[in-house]
Amino acid sequence: MLSPVDLPFSPSCFDALSWSADGDLAIAAGEYVQVLTPKKSNAESSAPQNQDEWNITRIRVNLFTLAEWQVIAPQNRDDFSIAAEQSTSTVVGVAWSPPGLASFRRSVLAVLTSNLLLSLWEPTGTQRLWTRVAIVNHIFHLDPTAPAQLSGLELRRSNIRSFQWCQPLLAPPRNSGLAPEPEARWGVHLLMVTNDANEVILLRVRRLVNGKSPSVPYSIDKLALYSMDEDQERYPQPCCGSLLRSALQSKARVLSVSCGPWLGLSQKSEDSVYTATAMIAAVFGTQLRIFKATVALQAADRVEGDNTQFEARARLTDHPLGPIASEWTSRPVNGPFKWVSTHEPAAITLAVPTSVGFLTVSIPRAVYDGSTSPDELDAQEWLLSLLAEECGEGPRRYLEPISGMTTLYDENSGALSLHLGTMSAVGIVLHLDGPETEISPRKPQWSTVIEDRLEQFDLDRDLGGQSVARVWGLASYRGVVAVLFTRHPTDMIEYRVTSDERSVLAFASEDPNYSADIHTLLAPITSATESWSPADHREAVISYLLSSMDGTAEQDPESQRLIYASACCAIVDQKGAAIRSHARESLQRLADLTGADLTEEIARCDEESPTLSAKSTEQLSGPGAHMFERCEICDAGIAWVSASEAQCAEGHLFSVLHNQVSQTRLRTDLIRL
Repeated sequence: MLSPVDLPFSPSCFDALSWSADGDLAIAAGEYVQVLTPKKSNAESSAPQNQDEWNITRIRVNLFTLAEWQVIAPQNRDDFSIAAEQSTSTVVGVAWSPPGLASFRRSVLAVLTSNLLLSLWEPTGTQRLWTRVAIVNHIFHLDPTAPAQLSGLELRRSNIRSFQWCQPLLAPPRNSGLAPEPEARWGVHLLMVTNDANEVILLRVRRLVNGKSPSVPYSIDKLALYSMDEDQERYPQPCCGSLLRSALQSKARVLSVSCGPWLGLSQKSEDSVYTATAMIAAVFGTQLRIFKATVALQAADRVEGDNTQFEARARLTDHPLGPIASEWTSRPVNGPFKWVSTHEPAAITLAVPTSVGFLTVSIPRAVYDGSTSPDELDAQEWLLSLLAEECGEGPRRYLEPISGMTTLYDENSGALSLHLGTMSAVGIVLHLDGPETEISPRKPQWSTVIEDRLEQFDLDRDLGGQSVARVWGLASYRGVVAVLFTRHPTDMIEYRVTSDERSVLAFASEDPNYSADIHTLLAPITSATESWSPADHREAVISYLLSSMDGTAEQDPESQRLIYASACCAIVDQKGAAIRSHARESLQRLADLTGADLTEEIARCDEESPTLSAKSTEQLSGPGAHMFERCEICDAGIAWVSASEAQCAEGHLFSVLHNQVSQTRLRTDLIRL
């Protein structure tokens, strides 16, 4: 088992832990976000222990310039928000995006602070310093490029109350090569947010390539909006007609939102390439609301600075399940909630914390996508009081909220499980195999780790058993669950200063064959491409580059050089008609952009076993000369003979794909894409 990590800070919110697909951990800690990155392995050193396994980077996220966040003048009582106007901007939400959005196809870190600003962060520069690269709130301003002083409804609309990254929407591959386009490999990245105007908004986040302004590396677009009805019930607990009920109804906010998995639809409009739908769950006050999102992908025109090939159009509408779901959505919701499913689910499960436990609702696939509407659903409520008694905690803590949720899916066995942790450190694991849930939950392995560390805490301070642990977040990665918790005395007033703050990050797995080596856990997954031949790898690289780099060739000489080298390699090495046709189109585009004479290359696209002669001295100094290869020895042109060797006009032979400079550039850009 991975060694627990003792951290010198305290978490600042529930769900304070997020684990990215790259293996990095992010923790919300007051004014900072702590990022834990695994250290590189060193065969000569002894086995690492505790903090030696991780590099810990502290990012201060609550400092904003006036251009990023205007000073808010005092507002009237309808628009007043203590969080936005008087907060010290502590972190109240942190989550990694799916991979493929940031540079080098990594994940972007989204941070929500208590002043209701949602910002995106990523490491930039040679020193890999974490930098704020976008503020999502600007998209709701009247002029996103120059945020101005807002008030009233516009101010409430720009205050983001909660957010969640949707699962990536994978587009169908369009090119005929082995390598898919970016949207087919990484998906379209969508972000769901809620604001103080009680609206749920679906956003698309894209990274710009060679954009006009390096200071604005991301593009954020509004796709669809869903507004909560004013006559909807928000707080059913207070007495009807009371002053408390009236005040709560007028001040209710959409506190959280969660988007389910995307399911493809067979019906689609004439101009769309792919259409998918997903159910959306949102908490309005303490009531759960159900609606749906439908996204259609269409072929997009090339735009400078943007290499996307699909345009997304979306709408948020009521789901047919809404009236039927009133039986189980009437329970007060308290805490985070999760959608649980496999890759090809027969049913999708929604886990919802309530005031006394949690609810699991199994939704068949046909009901989820809206094609059918059943009379009732398989909903089951689990009382925390009974589960706490089984864990030895007694019924006194059954009102403690659920503070962390995560899911585990084993692709080999098909086992699907839901892990929950409460504020009083009651751990629960519930196995969900298909539409039916397990008869009884059980205690997870990470709960045992918490008990061991709590016992040690109690003995070190001679508390006589008067101590308690609190769970602040759960996250999972490849079958391993990470739990963030703190320990406290219970029979005294706990006083501490900032330097005394401590929390523990522990790891556990339900798999008995689990490896405790962090580098084994984070090792690359065996890919299907490992069985490919060298020719298949070359075809995948060329196909991917030709389909991905065409839109960046207008003002980038290095991209033009890379596209030319890929097209030449396709001519002399590839036999497929589709990839050669794509190479011809790319060469014609380069000839129009640069004015270079590419007549020979274009003519050779239709030949069976062509070779490309070396460029003359006039061509190496004429238009488009930056695209052509030169011999590093004699500065002569290089002929393309095959994909494995090249020869210059003076006879110097190179036993590589082509010039070493272009080969390095090819590999670098492939990683970036």
